[in-house]
Amino acid sequence: MAPDSEKGKWNKPRNRRIRRGTGTWYRKGQSIKFLLSRDRKAVLSFLTASYPFSFPFRHRVKFLRDLLKVTNQVRGYHTLTELLTVCDRIFRIGDQENIVVIEAGAGSGSSTAKLSLATRIVGGQLYVFDTFRGIPENDEQHHLLDGRPLKFVRGAFKGRLAAVKKRVEAYGAPEVCHYTKGLFADTLPSCELIPDICLLDVDLISSTQTCLAHFAPKMKPGGVIFSQDGHLRATIDLLEDEAFWDDLLEQEKPNISGLESEKLIEIQF
Repeated sequence: MAPDSEKGKWNKPRNRRIRRGTGTWYRKGQSIKFLLSRDRKAVLSFLTASYPFSFPFRHRVKFLRDLLKVTNQVRGYHTLTELLTVCDRIFRIGDQENIVVIEAGAGSGSSTAKLSLATRIVGGQLYVFDTFRGIPENDEQHHLLDGRPLKFVRGAFKGRLAAVKKRVEAYGAPEVCHYTKGLFADTLPSCELIPDICLLDVDLISSTQTCLAHFAPKMKPGGVIFSQDGHLRATIDLLEDEAFWDDLLEQEKPNISGLESEKLIEIQF
């Protein structure tokens, strides 16, 4: 959940007469633009992928429409390509029973709504962990991969639990969702879930360490943990640290893709 790291993003002039927020025609137009350009490869891959359960083409098109509806109505901090990548991994195990999907860091609920739709398709359950008060108090100093400094202030990316639930009820699949409110350090020790898929969008390196320390040793064989913080130098350094993985798993570092090149990092178990 961090600002786009593209240089000059914050210096571009804006036409203040054009409404750009959620629910506007501008946002809908941008969604279509990205669908046909930036996200085109991921969309085509999803539409033509082979999954171990019946997923007709018309149902896939509806799923895409539902994702775009969420994008248009709820502010998010991800691209369609990134969320489709996570959903693809969920669909790849769609023939399994009792699928457990974890989301750590829900923000405004955009990704939560989208993950819930994918989780419902495979008959799984989605467990959402967040303070629901934004970034907690911290003294961490971060840098983007290009060296620019970044500070995550208290309360940033706040999405109240009631508001997130309301958005999921409107655009997602609330019947598969379970919410746990609080700091990860307080809530995860009592969590006994064995995950298939985890999506971490937690920003703080202390939160990343806490989530990995809890979930990584419990992942099912073939499971995947995604981190949405691949644009942060501290996250890259942690995931590349052989000693960290040796202490955590008592084995070699798992296969990790996307380091230094993608915001969405995939850790395969």
